[in-house]
Parts: sequence; structure tokens; C-alpha cells
Amino acid sequence: MSDDVSAVSMTDGALVIAARAADLARLKGQPLSVHHWFLALLERHAPMLEDIASLDSRAALARAERAIAGGELGVGMPRETLEQRAAEQASQRGAAKASERDVARAVLAALDWDPKSAPQVAASSAASPPGPGDGDPSESSEKRPPKVSMPATPTLEKYGRDLTAEARAGKLLPVVGRELETSLVIETLSRRTKRNPALVGPAGVGKTAIAEGLAQRIVAGQVPEHLRNCRVLAVQPSSLVAGASMAGEFERRMQSVIQEARQPGVILFIDEVHSLIGSGGRTGAGDAASILKPALARGDMACMAATTDEEYRVWIEPDGALERRFQPIRVQELTREQSATVLASVRDDLGRLRGVTVPDEVLDWLLTASIRYLRNRFLPDKAIDLLEQTIAHAVTIGRSEVDVDLARSVTERMVGMPVDGVDRVGLLAGALARCNILPEDDAEALVARLHVTTRGLDIRPSRPNAVILLADEAATQAPELASIIARELFGAEQRVVEIDLGPMANDHDVTRLLGSSPGYVGYEDHLPLHDVRQTPWCVLRLDAVNNCHPAIREVVVRALTEGFFTDAQSRRIYLSDAVVILTANIGLSEHRPIGFGASERRERNQTRDAVARALGDALANQCDLVCDHVPGERAADGDKACELVEILGERYRTHGLEVHWDESFVHWVREWRCRFTNDRDWECFLDEHLAPRLREHVDRGDPSRPRRIIVKCNDDGVSVAEG
Repeated sequence: MSDDVSAVSMTDGALVIAARAADLARLKGQPLSVHHWFLALLERHAPMLEDIASLDSRAALARAERAIAGGELGVGMPRETLEQRAAEQASQRGAAKASERDVARAVLAALDWDPKSAPQVAASSAASPPGPGDGDPSESSEKRPPKVSMPATPTLEKYGRDLTAEARAGKLLPVVGRELETSLVIETLSRRTKRNPALVGPAGVGKTAIAEGLAQRIVAGQVPEHLRNCRVLAVQPSSLVAGASMAGEFERRMQSVIQEARQPGVILFIDEVHSLIGSGGRTGAGDAASILKPALARGDMACMAATTDEEYRVWIEPDGALERRFQPIRVQELTREQSATVLASVRDDLGRLRGVTVPDEVLDWLLTASIRYLRNRFLPDKAIDLLEQTIAHAVTIGRSEVDVDLARSVTERMVGMPVDGVDRVGLLAGALARCNILPEDDAEALVARLHVTTRGLDIRPSRPNAVILLADEAATQAPELASIIARELFGAEQRVVEIDLGPMANDHDVTRLLGSSPGYVGYEDHLPLHDVRQTPWCVLRLDAVNNCHPAIREVVVRALTEGFFTDAQSRRIYLSDAVVILTANIGLSEHRPIGFGASERRERNQTRDAVARALGDALANQCDLVCDHVPGERAADGDKACELVEILGERYRTHGLEVHWDESFVHWVREWRCRFTNDRDWECFLDEHLAPRLREHVDRGDPSRPRRIIVKCNDDGVSVAEG
């Protein structure tokens, strides 16, 4: 707000009008005038003006907006002048503070309004100074809606928003595809008791937009007679709690909210209604929910609410008394076509505001990208996020138009993985072939599966993109396989989340996987699963699944089946964009058939049967690929060893050595690498035989002038010489 409160005492509602009038003048770069005050009153208290002045608020609003836009400001009226005149109005009725009605009377008096002739005053005389052509015979009092006194709501205005005022001022975006839900809300509000609709649906589907759509319908007159001239006032419990540090302050605020919401013509909208429970006091005794329940039950007030499915189930349903006071209305995700309409509306609005053009093809690309890469979120919110971020980036870099390349780069940064159009699965197929880490048929099966799932073409896209079980000797390759998939498919080797299930030998160890319930030790601890929630495009490694307690294995199976874990705080951690690798030591080789008569299909079926016996049918059925051995030939290991040596060469360069590897040394590296089955053993062997030979040269090295060093290998081992 601008302009601090002066010595004149005004109610909270009057201060809101003063701040709005100052904002209107500042936005237009104009001096504060009577028309700014009049427009601010019309936006927030049109029915009150109709009652006082017998004017048509819609016609007056249009005239006032045209006058301000055309620079016809009327009489200049600084805030000090208005406050003084409003205080005079208040003193005449013996009040200590000037209210909204006092402000209205002062403004109307400045517009030559005569209280003695109120019924005969035309709308034009109040909307602007008298002038030729202002009168409109069609705007007779017989055709105007009944005049309803505007209830005073200082507390609700201080801690909330007047959605009807925003709708009247054209500040709300059009609401698309919510006709059914809005009609159900209107029906519920038309009940005699418990007229409290609760909008329940996933985050981001547009529950708050339905409340805004109701406000727009009220302003347009598209509601039953008893809802005309109503105001939709939105508050959040957190705003009522903020700053209420003194004993009894929160209770006083809640009682004021209830008292104001009980007035005819007020519809209270509580967003995040689940946060009522426990706000401001002990749950069930003194919190916001317990204070509000009696008024909701008697039908003294009309209250809309909004919350998510999970929060409704966790917080509202257990409180039977609170649940009975609401009528749930399910809000589902918008379709692609409906979301496209919403996105076009947002695009046009932001385009006017920021001066950035977004073509239809870019809009369609953003919508498709949001569906493909943000599957854990819901339309239209996720598409709007991508659009707004793209336009903001264009403004930042000075672009006046958004193209697909710009949208792709912004989306890549938001999603956290490459969306550059490259065939990431094709890159993975090449990497698997080079590394030879899986048997050829298993690698082909994995690639074929990912070609389907990463494009969302599978029957159940909510499941992980792939579930791989590495058993027995193949389990040792889990770290390398996870790194390859993370690098090639998701763009970074760091996108691997590791969880060791082996130590979770008791059923209560599930807290180490999902966390502790609120109030218990470890409730706020960070868990590995939280990394999956933050970066859903990742590889999740669950090691030693055979050693954990059956209850924990059941939790894993349920997550693989449903596509998400549910942690102790009832938050879902989705796996639909992840690749899950399980490891287990269950002795599958003992069950592999031998002989020339064993077909590939028979071998696969018997392997899966062995997994089912060891880990259970449910887990075996969730595995897309089961591998229990590694290829006999790991020729690629030699290439990887040479790559490691090259990396070492770059590291020695920073110490002043330019290392050249002789062919004899490269051959020695390839030969010795094939003798090790464990990567760590090979790394230790290389450190033991190479580092000591180079250390004495490192001590004499100068990074500014690197010295040339040649590493060879002969019968005596590794040798180093300057060359």
C-alpha cells in the first residue's frame, strides 16, 4: 500500500478503499481525483453505492473507467481532503472512525450528489460531473436490480481478497471447462443448511479458479436471485494466524471472520481448508476448525473450501464433525483441449502485459512438453508454469517473440533433463552395446521397453519406465548400469538414488524408507526417497531386496504396482518417470535348465519362477527384466580402462606433467583389466603400479610449463621417462 495512514482515524475497510484509489491514480500516472475514489468504491462496494445513491453500478463503473482512461479526472481530491470530509461524515453520526459508507458519502458529495434528492438522482450524475449526453433514459429505476446494502467486512478484507471486486475490475482470467463444478457449487450454496461446498482434487487442476468463476458469474448476473449482489471473499488460515502472538488474538480474529461471514450477501472461500485443523490452538480444542464448526453446522454462513484429495483424506475425513459440514465436489484434471484454451487465454494476457508474442505452434509444444515431462503434476497448472517461465525468460534476454528452441531450453532447465529432441533411448542402446554390461538379448529387451514407456505409450504409464532385477553375479553390475542409464537417458550420472534395503530387517524399519509420522523422532529427516520427489527423472536403485523384511518388500511391490510411494507425511513420491533397479542374491543359477533341449522361452519362464519362489509372485510380476549373469566377454572393459587412463593424464597436466601413453602401456592396461571382475580392485591395482612412478616427477612439475613424460611398460613393469 502507498500513502501511510494520517492522523484521521479510519476503519480497515475505508483504508482498503484509500489504498485502492491511490493505486489507480499511480498506475495511470495521474493526480488523485474524485473519479479514482469513485472507481475504487464501485469495485469493492457497488451495492452500497446503489443503496445510497440509487444509481446503476454497472453503468457508473463503465463511465468512471472511460473518464479516467480519457483523462477526465474531475475534481482533484488528495487523500488528506477525502479523510477530512469522511471524518466529518463520521462525526455527524457520532462515530470515532470514518467507515466505507462515510467515504462513499464524501465522494458522492464531491460529485454534486444531494442526499435530499437521492431517489431522483440519475446514475450519470453520480458517475461523472454533469455534462451533455450523460443521461440515458433506458437506465430507469424500474429496470435496475433491487438495492442491497453492502455488508461491512473489514476483517475479511484485511486478511483476504474480494474476488467479486477483482472480477468486476476485470482482473480475473476466464474460467474454462468448469461449468459442471460451478453449477454444483451454486446448487450447494442454495441449500438452507450446511451450504458449504468443498472442492477436492489434485493440486494444480484449478480449484481456486472455480471460486473465481463463481465470482465472475455473480458479477455477470448469471446466478439465482438469492446469490445476486453477493461477494466472494477468499481467506487462507495461515494469514489469520500470522502475527497473532498475543493470547486471544487469533480467537478474536476468527470470531470477527465468522461474524462478518454470517452477514447476508457474503460467501466465504477458504483455500487450503485442511490447514484449519491445528491452526491457532490445540487440535480439537481451540484451533480454527473447532471455532468454525458450529457456524458451519447451523447454516449461519455460506463457506466454500478447497483442498487436495490426500489432505482431505488425511485431515478432514478423520474429523467426522468437520467432514459432515461440507459437501465434497470432485474436481478432475482438465482435458488437453480445455487446457489449450486456458493456455491461450494466459498467453494473450501475458502478451499484453509483457509485450512478448507466443505463436500457436509454440503453445502446442509447451502443452505437449508439460504432459510428457511433468507427468507427476496436473493440467492446466503445469502447462501454465512452463508458459510463464518461457515468457519471463524471453523478457529477461530481451526477446519479443518465443520460438520452439527457446521454449525447449527453458523446459529443459525446469524439468531437469534433456528435452533436445535427441533419441535418448537410442543413445542408451549404443552405450549398452559398447559396455557389454548386459547380455545382448537383455539389453535389447530393456531398450525396447524404454522406447515404449518413455513416450507414454504403455498401457499403465503410472508405473516406472522399467523395473530391472539384477540377481546373483549380475547384481555387481548395478552401479555401472545405473550410471549408464542415468547418463544416457536422463543426461547426468548423478541422477541415481541409492537405497540399501538389506539392513531393514524388521517391520518397523519401514520408517527408514518412508520416514516417521509427525511428532516422532526423525519426522523432519531427509530421506533418499525425497531425492526422487525432487528429481523424478532418475534411476532408483533398491539393493538387497531379498534381505529386507517381507513387510518392507510389500511396500516396494505396492509402489511398483501403483507407481508411487506414500511417505509418512502422506505425500506421494511418483516413480512414473524413473527406472528402478533391484538387486538380490537368490541363487538363480541353480534353477537354470541345462542341455540342448532348453529353449529360450522355457529358460525365461523357469528363471521367473525361481524369482517368484525367492521373492514372491507379486514382486516377480512387476519385473520387466530379470538378469542373473554378465556376458562372458567384457572386451569393452579394456576401452573403459584406457578412458580412465586418459582422465588421469588430464589430472597430471594440472600438476605440470604432459603424460604420453606408449602403446606398450596401453596393451598392458587392456591385458590386466580383463583379469579383474571388480572395478575397485582394478582401480587399486592401477594406483599401486602407476602413481608411485609418476609421483617424483610431479614434485618437480610446473603447471605453467608442463614437462613431457612418456609412460612405457616392459618386463620389469611400468617405467616413466622424460621425453
